[in-house]
Amino acid sequence: MDAEATKRATQKKALENIKNGLATKVRIMTNRDCCPACRAAEGAYEFDEAPELPLEGCSHPDGCRCSYAPVLDMFGP
Repeated sequence: MDAEATKRATQKKALENIKNGLATKVRIMTNRDCCPACRAAEGAYEFDEAPELPLEGCSHPDGCRCSYAPVLDMFGP
């Protein structure tokens, strides 16, 4: 399995874990030095609308470093 396929499988598993938890949505988190494609994808999504990570079209020299994070807007103070 190549590095891209490994990243894709890892992120797919992370998304499934978030879906099966207490999250109401999923957020795509980016790095400060991300590419324009990743910056455009940053934000919260319904589970079935979230783009697959790593993002296709990422132009960062190190590849897509985006990650999924849960949105827990119904929980907390």
